[in-house]
Amino acid sequence: MKKIILIFLLLFIVVEAKYLDSESCKECHENIYNQHTKSMHHKASLFSDEVHRKVQELSDDKKYSCALCHMPAAKNLSAIIRGTENPKAEEISNSDGVSCAFCHQISKIHYGKSYNINFSSTAFDDKPTMFGNLDNPDSSNKHNSQSSDIYKNSEVCMGCHSHKENSNGFEVCNSKDQHDSRSDCIGCHMPKATGGNENFNKKGRSEYTTHNFLGIRSDEMVKKSVKLGLSYKNENIELSIENKMGHAIITHPMRLKFVKTVVLRDGKTIWSNFSQSPKEDKEATFIIVFKDSEEKQAMPHNAVGYELNQNLKAMSSKIVLYSVPSLQKGDIIKSTWVSYVVNPNIAKKLELTSDEITKQYIGDEVSIVIK
Repeated sequence: MKKIILIFLLLFIVVEAKYLDSESCKECHENIYNQHTKSMHHKASLFSDEVHRKVQELSDDKKYSCALCHMPAAKNLSAIIRGTENPKAEEISNSDGVSCAFCHQISKIHYGKSYNINFSSTAFDDKPTMFGNLDNPDSSNKHNSQSSDIYKNSEVCMGCHSHKENSNGFEVCNSKDQHDSRSDCIGCHMPKATGGNENFNKKGRSEYTTHNFLGIRSDEMVKKSVKLGLSYKNENIELSIENKMGHAIITHPMRLKFVKTVVLRDGKTIWSNFSQSPKEDKEATFIIVFKDSEEKQAMPHNAVGYELNQNLKAMSSKIVLYSVPSLQKGDIIKSTWVSYVVNPNIAKKLELTSDEITKQYIGDEVSIVIK
């Protein structure tokens, strides 16, 4: 009970404080602001994230607990979570997503069984204190700046990206088991770029941390995430799949990722590891499918267990063998990594049509010629 009171006291402070929206940071941090507006952090709210909105619409629960991470800067956050108020598109604190000010005022993380909670200093006054990972942050007439270890070791990311249980007590996503003091979420998803982080570049810095929050919607990130290898021995194709990421291949339950392997002869496909659906090749497909209490396929909010859970842990690899006899000299074996933001079957059910969501993101490609 004390913990609940503390949480809602924190949320009450947010309600009473002056709201500092992300655009207000543009004056000094124009490059970072422009990057942030293209990111899924900025687009996290119901009003910008089509996938999240469609899933929420399927839920009969009037409480919107997801606001804790998808709309954390909302001035009426506690009322939205309780279900006594609805999110409003015209309220900037509701539509601002995971705002700059919210992220940079997280002082610590509360680790809970069902999900974690970001504790924010929420001091949206004339000169709030902003936290970050710089050892010697710049002073500013807009805000105070302070270094914080939770930004240096990426612990700050675990406030939202750790784990989530639904109302059935079933954990629908989890990356917490693979996060420790050596993890570098920020270094990977927020790579350095040349230049300073301010328009005025006060200290003449040669590089700064970008704020695109690169992920599955980035071709660059998809190409770096998994490495493939091929060989042909004793009439067997040997495919190696190496997960180069610091977390499991599937962390979001709506994703679909797989390796398409084909044999080409004179430009025509004479063999493939699947014909219709990549799920035909379970060893080279990575997917999570939930089931409900009636053993039917379910969306995350109704899930009680797994119908299918095919994954590969961080920094690990596997070998897949295919028996393909009688290949000829000059035949080409080709393997391609493919990622979908949303499994096409789910996208169809939710009537998602935007190219960003429905297109294939092509990762590593490798091929060998039979000699």
